[in-house]
Amino acid sequence: MQDEPKILEKNAQELLLGGKFQQAYESFEDAAQIYRNQGSHKESALCFASAASSWALKSGEEAFYNSARAYQDAAHEAEAAHDLEYASLLYRYAAISYERDMEFINYSECFYASKECFRKFLLLSLFIPGKVFRISANKEKRRRAGWKMIFELITLTFSSLLWGYGERPARAFFTAIFLVFLTALFYTQGQLARGEAVFNPTFFEAFYFSAVTFTTVGFGDITPVGFNKLIVIIEAFCGLFVIPVFIIGLSRKYLRV
Repeated sequence: MQDEPKILEKNAQELLLGGKFQQAYESFEDAAQIYRNQGSHKESALCFASAASSWALKSGEEAFYNSARAYQDAAHEAEAAHDLEYASLLYRYAAISYERDMEFINYSECFYASKECFRKFLLLSLFIPGKVFRISANKEKRRRAGWKMIFELITLTFSSLLWGYGERPARAFFTAIFLVFLTALFYTQGQLARGEAVFNPTFFEAFYFSAVTFTTVGFGDITPVGFNKLIVIIEAFCGLFVIPVFIIGLSRKYLRV
């Protein structure tokens, strides 16, 4: 039983060399399933990736879908084997194949997973390098400057939180709500003006003013006073940035079909 997946792998390689791509795909996938059941995630990931490559060489109506599914399975196994960089690459291949097959929901999930795996890989590389694991010891390691890795990590983390790399537009909506509430609290600590009358706003009045400012509607019935002018500037810039991000993310995700 222990040698069975190795025999299947060898058989798949021979089929691949013989141009029998579908049979090679099936043999690689059978070997990958056995490895997965045995808990050998490293070998399982490599076999699933080989199955995906085999099917990608085959032309046919379901070529892209089967290849994408195999790449996705390989990515799951690479994650289980703690090789997040390889998992990120495999998820990206899966996303490309799903997109070609017009499976946009699966594309979205794999694209998001690819970015998340790479973000986690950067986090480990910077702060816990001993936890970074590579399935293939001979795989070429990409050299990155420390400052570049930090910049990539910050960018990916910000993108993840704000809108899920464009695949979670609801996050941008909740970010907007959070900013409106947060700045409303700041406004209550200062003063606003209605005409010539300066007053200390209630939370409802501050929330109304915050919503008008964030959406850049600017009715002009209430104006900031003192330190609140700085808060208005910051909030207005946030609104100019977050609202378009939400609209773009929503269009990107839901108008593909």
